[in-house]
Amino acid sequence: MAKSPTLGQPDIPGASVARLATYLHVLRSISESGDLVVSSNQLAAAAGVNPAILRKDLSHVGSSGVRGVGYDVSRLIARIALTLGVEHNHNVVLAGAGHLGRALVSRAGFDRRGIKIVALVDADPELVGTKVAGNESEMVVGDLGEIAQICVEHGVKIAVLATADADAQVTCDAFVAAGVQQILNFTAVTPQVPEHVFVRPVDLALELQVMAFNAARQQNAESEVAQPNELQRGRAQGPRTRSNKRSVGV
Repeated sequence: MAKSPTLGQPDIPGASVARLATYLHVLRSISESGDLVVSSNQLAAAAGVNPAILRKDLSHVGSSGVRGVGYDVSRLIARIALTLGVEHNHNVVLAGAGHLGRALVSRAGFDRRGIKIVALVDADPELVGTKVAGNESEMVVGDLGEIAQICVEHGVKIAVLATADADAQVTCDAFVAAGVQQILNFTAVTPQVPEHVFVRPVDLALELQVMAFNAARQQNAESEVAQPNELQRGRAQGPRTRSNKRSVGV
C-alpha cells in the first residue's frame, strides 16, 4: 500500500490531522449557534480531547488564541479549513450502490466538511440506472465504465470504494487510470496501487474489535477496584461472632 501524501503542512502528524477535522466540525456548529469566541477548554470538551493536546494541535495551523479571551471562531475555522485543504468542496465518486453506499449518499453533513459526492456507480446491471435518495436530490446509479468520464467532468481526486470484494481491484484500477490518487476503502480487499496513490482502509470489524478490547479492559479495571473495596468493607465490619447455638437440620 502506498504511503499517505502529506496533508496540510509537512510536520503535522496524522493523529493531529484527524483531530483538526473534528475541531473544524465542532467549530462550525459553534459558529451556527452564534458564538464568536470559544475558549480552549470549551473547544477541547466539545471535541472530547485534553486542552493541552488541543493547543498543541492548533499550533500546527498557526493559531494560539488570546490569553483570557480564547479563539476567534470564524478565524480558526478558516485556518483549519485551509490547512486541511477543505476551504472548497472536493468532488467525490462513490463506487458501490449497496446498503453502505446508499447510506453514505443519503448522509447529511458532507458539504459542511468540504466533501461533495457527485456520482454513485456500481458493477451490478440491476442497480445501474436506479435512483438513490441523496442528501439534496436523487442520484442515478451509473456504470463502472463511466468512472473515467465522471472523474474528468467533475475534476474528481477522491474516491470511495464500497463495492463487492470481487469488484474492488478492477474498480480501484479504473479510479487510478482516471487520475484519482486518494481512495477510501470500505472493502475487505487490499487493492494494489502505484506508489503515488494513497488507499485508506476503513475496517468496521477491526474498529469493533478495538471497542471490545477497551470495554474488556475497563471491566477488568473496575473489578480490580471493587475487590479491595469489598475487602475494606469486610474489615470495617469486624470479625463475626460465633453463635453457641447449634443448627438443627430438617
